[in-house]
Amino acid sequence: MKRFLNIGYWIVLLFYSYLLIDTVFFARDARRSINLIPFDMIAEQDFTLNVWGNILMFIPLGLYFADFLKKFSFWKLLGCIMGTSLAIEIIQYIFKRGVSDIDDLLLNTAGGVIGIIIYLVCKVIVKEKERVHVAISILSLVVGVPIILLTIILFVNN
Repeated sequence: MKRFLNIGYWIVLLFYSYLLIDTVFFARDARRSINLIPFDMIAEQDFTLNVWGNILMFIPLGLYFADFLKKFSFWKLLGCIMGTSLAIEIIQYIFKRGVSDIDDLLLNTAGGVIGIIIYLVCKVIVKEKERVHVAISILSLVVGVPIILLTIILFVNN
């Protein structure tokens, strides 16, 4: 059972990585724009799919980063999440893959923090690091498998 969970964990993690890369780099218009005014996009669009998407796409990142660290450090995790989001925004700008937006950085970081909080809740409930990893593996399968199946169905039908 443990082996099955570990294989499932890695399959979902790899698929999540693929979806994140595809979404932030390849599913974008070929344009270069930058917005450095905080909350401008949020105020303009309200809480649309774009805003929620930025938050939701980074929840797993916070969860996986927290699971990978041998010794938990909130500030190190926050730096990793912000650094990843900043790297994405810079790469998008360099390669003309959409709008580089400070709001994306803020929302992505918020999503990562939610992932860290989910990790901490799991840690409080199950206490041992190994059991937390098992809980995250199960959570990955419960959330990830339907997303993988939905993505396959959408890909086949397009």
